[in-house]
Amino acid sequence: MATVFPVASLDLGEPLGEIIDVDGRGVHVVEMGKGSPTVWLENGWLGTTLGWQPFQDMLAEHTRVCAYDRAGIAWSDPSDTYRTAEKEADEFAALLDARDEDDPVILLAWSGGGPVAQIFAADHPERVAGLILMDAIPPGYDLWATRTYPDRYPYEWQDKLEGIRRFAERASKRKLRESDIAGWISPETAARYGARYKKLLLNNPNYWWTYYWQNQYIIASGAQVQSRGTLGDLPLAVMVATADGRGDDAYQRSLAEMWRAMQYPQARLSSRSRVVSVAAGHALFREQPQAVIDVVLDMIAEIQ
Repeated sequence: MATVFPVASLDLGEPLGEIIDVDGRGVHVVEMGKGSPTVWLENGWLGTTLGWQPFQDMLAEHTRVCAYDRAGIAWSDPSDTYRTAEKEADEFAALLDARDEDDPVILLAWSGGGPVAQIFAADHPERVAGLILMDAIPPGYDLWATRTYPDRYPYEWQDKLEGIRRFAERASKRKLRESDIAGWISPETAARYGARYKKLLLNNPNYWWTYYWQNQYIIASGAQVQSRGTLGDLPLAVMVATADGRGDDAYQRSLAEMWRAMQYPQARLSSRSRVVSVAAGHALFREQPQAVIDVVLDMIAEIQ
């Protein structure tokens, strides 16, 4: 398989944490706090370890918390173009092996990290003490949207991917500018993470190539998740962002409503599950961090 646009030298600044050698590939990990079980933060697509701050600081007051950048994201080296949830779950397993992390962990998975965490939990039940799906991608969502709106959704999807491909190519030539990606950085994000975050986006073509290939395999990843079946009696919390909106027209409202509706059936994955609704947008750990921390602490208490 082709490598995700390798670049000999990237100006990304100092990493937040440490770089772990995983089968010859560097993986960036940020570890905070003490306690057990360890909570591993499984990021959304395009999310970075930087984006978990200051939430990780807050959660680390209660237990040990680890965040990492998946292959090609931020300070982690790229892998290959086969960016399916299954492949990224295998890479997470390899990271735990490289760090000798043998005790079962709690997975807190947001958005695009949901399918990765679900597959890991299904394939390695002995390594997972609990799973929290935080407004995670429903495995059947993109297939539903494609079938429901065949004359619009797939074309908008491809237009977005074409834009991502251009970002990657411009970044590889050191020509990607802040004005190019203005629509991808909200004023709130810019204020919170500033120049450091912009550098991660502007100077790393692997970041954009990774997102490009994740999207190419999104329906396949959903099928991989669904092929795993249920998770038995694994402690599971499904967090639903009830204030997440995608626009004012009927089409956008339909997409947002189906995204939310598909969250609830995820609770059927386990006989020990619960649904927690949070009045927040998609990045609810930024908008309502204490609500998320409360769910984590409840799960720790249940496990212990």
